[in-house]
Amino acid sequence: MNNSIEYIFMHISNQTALVVGATGFIGKFLIARLLSNNAQVFALCRNVDQQAPQLRHWLTDQGIAHQQLNFIQGDVTLPNLGLSKQDWQQLKAVNYLYNTSALFAWNLTMQQAKSVNVNGLELLLESVSKHCRLERAVHLSGYMLTLNEHLQAAGIYRDRIEQTDWPRVYAKLGAYEASKIQGHFTWVKHAIQYNIPWTIIHPATVIGDETSGEIPSYQPIAHLIQQLKQGKMTAIPGTSQHYLPLVSVTMLVDAIIHAAQDPNTLQQEILVANPKQVSFQELIQLIAQQLHLKPPRHFISLKLLKQVLKWSWLAQKLDMSAEMLNFIRTEPLDLERFIALNQQWNIPNTDIESKVKKTVAWVSRLKS
Repeated sequence: MNNSIEYIFMHISNQTALVVGATGFIGKFLIARLLSNNAQVFALCRNVDQQAPQLRHWLTDQGIAHQQLNFIQGDVTLPNLGLSKQDWQQLKAVNYLYNTSALFAWNLTMQQAKSVNVNGLELLLESVSKHCRLERAVHLSGYMLTLNEHLQAAGIYRDRIEQTDWPRVYAKLGAYEASKIQGHFTWVKHAIQYNIPWTIIHPATVIGDETSGEIPSYQPIAHLIQQLKQGKMTAIPGTSQHYLPLVSVTMLVDAIIHAAQDPNTLQQEILVANPKQVSFQELIQLIAQQLHLKPPRHFISLKLLKQVLKWSWLAQKLDMSAEMLNFIRTEPLDLERFIALNQQWNIPNTDIESKVKKTVAWVSRLKS
């Protein structure tokens, strides 16, 4: 089969896509790409009256026509997504599902995180399996799922996942990371159960759009930029060997679009990150340079910092959570599968230095 760019994008026009998490950071850039390639798109939103005008206005600003965009009010935490028979009749033609939704915050309870990031996935797949004939269901997970030693240290073993003591994992890793990990295995289990062709994308930490630098303030990289801007980071977490794996939202959306069309990604997990990375120290220096600040020069061990952050008043003052420190790593990412697939996809590598600077410039313009 011809996997050229022309073939991939020609076939997007045959898609009727349901995008869950449609007004989130990745979701809206994904919708923009789908619409610009003539796909029919349904956006699932919890509050259509508020979210639909905002997304249409953003698309107009991007110069993207949105006549083929429709909105459906629903919620992944509700049976049948809270949709009526008439809603499902509209969605009958859906043949591609993209799930970019997640409840992201630090210090969530296990119940809060599971409601969306675990149970919501089960309800989503159960619902679409009844009403849609999917050619592919693409789910966004995270790069921590690819670090097998990290998973094993937390008590998670892929080959006997049913034996996992999940409350223990939640206590060890924090509810957000633990729920994303549990959600991954939930997605695979139920996609197989409902005979849904699936693909999972494991993105690195996402930086802004490669052209504009656009990124919302709640994203981890934007939070890091604000910390430096406000003088709340006086030492660099980790060592000179630590890094925060990065991918631009541009590269990520390109990878999602290609993976959804590629027969070689069926029932596969793909880690998506830029092949060339920078150390966490270098990242901090790039951000500080763009902000015209002196970067912190000394390191603080992650183990010590986690102990310090147990003091809630100090964690609040530093605007940090021990949970976020797990995502700063030293082990190399295994990008072999992505690099092999990208020989056909031809997604350009990101110049991390220049794109981080664009992201910093965007965050600097955001209202605090």
